Amino acid sequence: MVALDSETLFNGAAAVLTTIAVLFFVFNVDLGTSPVTKILLAVGFLAGIFAISQRTDDRQLTLLSYGVVVVSVVGVFFNLVNTFDLGSSVTVLGLLLLAAALFVLRTRFDGGNRLLTGTQATYLFGALSAIVAVVLVVDVVSGGLAYELQVENQVEITDSPREDLRVASIVVDNPTPFPERVETPHYAVCAAGDWSEYRHPGEPEREERPPVRAHLNVQDGYNEHVMGFDSKTYPVTLYLDAANTTGESFPVERTEACPDDESGSPYIAIYEDPNDNPRLYAV
Repeated sequence: MVALDSETLFNGAAAVLTTIAVLFFVFNVDLGTSPVTKILLAVGFLAGIFAISQRTDDRQLTLLSYGVVVVSVVGVFFNLVNTFDLGSSVTVLGLLLLAAALFVLRTRFDGGNRLLTGTQATYLFGALSAIVAVVLVVDVVSGGLAYELQVENQVEITDSPREDLRVASIVVDNPTPFPERVETPHYAVCAAGDWSEYRHPGEPEREERPPVRAHLNVQDGYNEHVMGFDSKTYPVTLYLDAANTTGESFPVERTEACPDDESGSPYIAIYEDPNDNPRLYAV
């Protein structure tokens, strides 16, 4: 029976808290950098823990350090699979490879349960730290994704006035060598100009819920990434709730904000709204 003393308790608690901290960092912390950079930061930290485990003569500390590294590496692997949506087959294959690596590594233990000498582990930690530093600097200096909104000249309503109509595209360019997560700016839309003839019959000119309503949908998916030096294009569609629009065409314009004018020919105004302003309707 293993004797539980203060040293064992504190070593175990430190190992558990360290593992929780690493997993929380990997799954919940957003540094605004490439996911590759974040994963390398976690790997560099784990390399430091591994170096400590190889330099100590405390077998218990070595064992607990191995536990932190193994559990954290599995967590990093699952984060990598989820981030890039690698699928079930890659997940199973990766777990089997990790299991095989553990079986192989256990045959390399010396009399002190170490895999490397203290000097070798320190060199490994230093090399990984240098790589992480270079990747972090390149990632920060090269900047993030560049977004360009390309607006169509006009939109034509052919069938249902409530169909999703493509009115623009967002081109996402990645100038960095690392994959970056897509987080498109918030774009809004409003029906500008005089839309009186397209209001629903029987509804008054002014009402709390305006008869002509427009909504914009950027179809950029979920957890999308653009690989290094690559680009992707996402469609932007319009939902327009108005009467007597079948067969009509309306100009589409890029504006700084939703125009206040209610005169002139009706048109669709698309603008960036960083404050997530819910005003999407013609008034």
